[in-house]
Amino acid sequence: MRSRYRRSPRARRLLLRSRIALTTACIVATAIMSISAVTWFATRYNLRAQLDQTLLRQPIPRVFQATEGSRKPPQPAELTFLCDTTDPAGAMLQFLQGIELLRADGSSCTPPGIDPVRAIPEDRAVTAVTLRDGETESGEPVRITLRPLGNGDVLAIWRGTTAIDDTLTGLANILVVLCFLGVTAAAITGLLLARRSLAPMERLTMTAEHIARTDDLETTVEVTGQDEVGRLGRAFTAMTSALRESRTRQHQLVTDAAHELRTPLTSLRTNVDLLVRSERSGRAIPADRRATVLDRLQAQAGEFSDLIGELVELARDGTELARDEVRVRTVIDRAVRRASSRAPDHVFDIVVTPWCTVGDAVALERTVLNLLDNAVKFAPAGSVVAVRSGPGWLTVADQGPGIPEQHREQAFERFWRAPGARALPGSGLGLAIVANTVAAHGGTVRCVDPPQGRGTCVRIELPAVPDLE
Repeated sequence: MRSRYRRSPRARRLLLRSRIALTTACIVATAIMSISAVTWFATRYNLRAQLDQTLLRQPIPRVFQATEGSRKPPQPAELTFLCDTTDPAGAMLQFLQGIELLRADGSSCTPPGIDPVRAIPEDRAVTAVTLRDGETESGEPVRITLRPLGNGDVLAIWRGTTAIDDTLTGLANILVVLCFLGVTAAAITGLLLARRSLAPMERLTMTAEHIARTDDLETTVEVTGQDEVGRLGRAFTAMTSALRESRTRQHQLVTDAAHELRTPLTSLRTNVDLLVRSERSGRAIPADRRATVLDRLQAQAGEFSDLIGELVELARDGTELARDEVRVRTVIDRAVRRASSRAPDHVFDIVVTPWCTVGDAVALERTVLNLLDNAVKFAPAGSVVAVRSGPGWLTVADQGPGIPEQHREQAFERFWRAPGARALPGSGLGLAIVANTVAAHGGTVRCVDPPQGRGTCVRIELPAVPDLE
């Protein structure tokens, strides 16, 4: 099922997708503005460089040169006609556009109809070809080349920069529009992509909020893909599944425990009520019957104590177990010593090859002891309980009636007891605890065919590790 609910406007502020779209827009804006600025300045530099090259290569018209064949620089007398030109529409006027003679005496000569530049005192003091920005008397911006003539006069040649400025202005306008459109498109695209990419994340968030609000672990989240969001969704689903299974196991454990405790509690209460009525009524119970009732109460109290301990052990989380290097032979020896002290009338045949595993030594010892106690309980007195172990495995075999093959898998369920063993003391949790502990250590446990064809043989397999010592 999928949960949907409306969030408040405050919760929608600065959503992750909005931050991604905003960040994308800022990055794109920075990139576009940087490229636009570089483009504008590069174009300006190239246009001005071309204009400077044109001015530097601009030849002085031959009419301004000295006599043909002479290599002497132009003489002032040869350039005085600039001041005497009276025909602005003459054939030479096309060569006289943007040219002016700055005399050493402070005067200047410009062809008629030409808008002269505004000279500055430094212009007449140049000693080498010089370029500078300036403007004409009418205010038109120009680029000026100053060429000293060697006698104190300076020849000024200029070209207007209005066309260049107009080109740069148009280019700037275009770049501004492109920046605006690019940033807008980047923001919209980023928002759409972020919304699409984060849709699984939003579903996951809504599912998590729904579970937190309703405590409904049955809710699943629909997340696909192999990216980080998909992995997070699958991990979240696995987590809720594990929690759901843990809750189910706990509920089943409580239900099974309540069912199993009902009968012994009734028996215990009956015996207690019998003693209480005897004391209140003043009618004494015969001594032999009273002793029997007291023995039953003592046995039932012991069974309850064992049952509570087994339930606590069964309810333990696997994460509570230690993760140390464990010598399996030491674990088996300790368990055998404890079992032999409880059952001196049984023979324990031990053949163990030393090996190590990683886990909780106390829990593993309790596991082996449970198997030995079961073997002693169901095997006749004087029989042999065989323990065999090698790297990665351990078996405990007895010579009792055995477990029918069709019931071997049920033997590790909680509170399961073989039909022929229901009259014997016990809760039916021993093998369940064994299975639970072995699984927590990453191993498996199962009933296998006994080596001598009769009895019960339980095999445990655990991960073996090299001896680090």
